[in-house]
Amino acid sequence: MEYISLASGASYFQSPDEAVSTAIDALQSGKTFYGPTEGTEGLRKAVCRRYEGEGATLDPEQVLITPGSKQALFNLFTILLRQGDEVIVPTPAWFGFHELMKYSCGVLKPLPTRLEEAYKLTPDMLRKSLTNSSRILLLTNPGNPTGKLYSKDELEELLEVVNEYPNLYLVSDEIYDHITYSRPFTSVLSCEGAQREKTIVINGFSKNYAMSGWRIGYMVGPAELIKKCTDFQGSTLSGVSVFVQDAAQATLHASDKALAPMIRTLKHNRELMREALDQVPEVRYFEPEGAYYFFPDFSHYLSKGPSAGTPTGTGAGLWTYLREQYSLELAPGENFGAPGHARMSFAIETPRLTEAMQRLQDGLATYTDKK
Repeated sequence: MEYISLASGASYFQSPDEAVSTAIDALQSGKTFYGPTEGTEGLRKAVCRRYEGEGATLDPEQVLITPGSKQALFNLFTILLRQGDEVIVPTPAWFGFHELMKYSCGVLKPLPTRLEEAYKLTPDMLRKSLTNSSRILLLTNPGNPTGKLYSKDELEELLEVVNEYPNLYLVSDEIYDHITYSRPFTSVLSCEGAQREKTIVINGFSKNYAMSGWRIGYMVGPAELIKKCTDFQGSTLSGVSVFVQDAAQATLHASDKALAPMIRTLKHNRELMREALDQVPEVRYFEPEGAYYFFPDFSHYLSKGPSAGTPTGTGAGLWTYLREQYSLELAPGENFGAPGHARMSFAIETPRLTEAMQRLQDGLATYTDKK
């Protein structure tokens, strides 16, 4: 039986033709030298232009090109966090935040949201979670693993609370911003309540443009903070390869062309996975508004299957069973702060997704029979 993984955070799509051809041309023209640590002026200006379309006016000095968005976060945590500072993270959330915080002097403080409430984060919930030690509110919009998409009104309400705390920054991880389904995306940079000196956006090319292996991201924020992060990057990783930056710039110029076929496939696959999940009894889920994951709650099966009554209740037995008996890999929810759930990507080839969902249905049925 062929192994199928729904656990990956990378899509199966090919990188845009414009990225590939531009990178080849740049290499052949000798662009293999050191580039500016902050990023090429052309790419930084292109990043500024893309946010101008959303009502945000930026200068290139407010943009730092980084070796992936993860490195952008690490740069930021290193510069911004002091001993004991809190990073408030609404959960479920990407497991990488926990990993990055291992190397920081800050403390990650989960702020749980609930499936039953569509993972809504209210101003009152946020206000109750904040203390004098709170330094960063870290949002992921659209959410990973939930697919939650914050509306402009929701962002404005949260910004009102953030602005009550002079030392609190809002960091918006917008790595899936072009992958939405039910309504348009709103960048926090376009919000009226976004204070220029306290608002930071983390983004990149891995998810929107299927360029995960290129390792290129960026951060947008106040010029003074960007300068400090640039100095840190210059002392550690230096800059991103110039030919990669040229490819990223070409991709931004051809953004609509690159996105259109991918979004069509993702919309189709999203509906396919939704219909398949609807055929599974007692599975609850939030229909994703963005990104390319479902994050179903399989708690019913944990209480009925052979691992029922185990002290962990995490679903480890179920995930192992699906992997070993059905060659199907899911991303365990405990890694995202939600035991009993699993993240399932629909950014794979449609026939493989169809097969994967059939295996899931069969596996859940036989798992409960094993008790």
